[in-house]
Amino acid sequence: MMKLCIDLGATNVKSGLIDNGIFIKTATTKTVTDRGLDGVISSVKRAIDGLMSPEVTEICISSAGTIDSERGVVVYATDNLPGYTGFDITGWVKRTYGLKSVAINDGYAALLGEIAINYNYAEKKVIMLTLGSGVGGAYAVNGKIVAGEKNDFARFGHISLYPNGIKCNCGRTGCAERYLSGRAINALAGKYGIGENEVFNELKKGNKNAVSVANEIRKNTALLLEKIYKDNPFDICIMGGGAVDGMGDCFDDIFGGLGYDVRRAKAGNNAGMLGAYYFSLDK
Repeated sequence: MMKLCIDLGATNVKSGLIDNGIFIKTATTKTVTDRGLDGVISSVKRAIDGLMSPEVTEICISSAGTIDSERGVVVYATDNLPGYTGFDITGWVKRTYGLKSVAINDGYAALLGEIAINYNYAEKKVIMLTLGSGVGGAYAVNGKIVAGEKNDFARFGHISLYPNGIKCNCGRTGCAERYLSGRAINALAGKYGIGENEVFNELKKGNKNAVSVANEIRKNTALLLEKIYKDNPFDICIMGGGAVDGMGDCFDDIFGGLGYDVRRAKAGNNAGMLGAYYFSLDK
């Protein structure tokens, strides 16, 4: 059965048609965030409409924010997706398209996607960090997502690295998202005179300022992993998201030798969509 899967982030909505676990077609739509909820939902609708087919039997959603998957409702989202808190995303899909729908947090979905294509992960304790517009987090033990009040629902991007650090739009200060997201990395690179999305290209060239940025990323990642490990001991850390994709051959230079088994996501930016697909199979 063909399913239309989307991965909603604050920068882009990724969409894909998946049949029996295989991507048939993918696309990317810009997320509109300057018109509140209407802009966000119009972006989702464009992404769905662009790939909709009579063969689609279900729409599976991977989304930024805290998602109540039982109800299909966005419990909380930061201002990265303005007005999104409280939105009944699966209800909207059902009313708009007349199809079944499921929704899951994007970090959880990405980790489920990685587990689906790396069967040995199902026997391990695995965390995932997705570095995109924000920083998503997920934790799985023996192939099952572990998220609850004990570990703040694996919201690793909102662990405070620096108590008196940069204020985050979640209301806390010093959150990992303010130091490791793609936006944060671009902002840091800009302070060193490096253009947007150019820092890793400059790093390959040996640019000393780019090396300084990479060292900051490495230091902050090490601090985050140390804090995560205390409450969520893990065997493997998977890194994914647009910022990680952009690292190219620099990945090992940045994340190697941290004292943890850190691996690049194999599904790349498709992991969220793939995870939403496999999540729907269990519903």
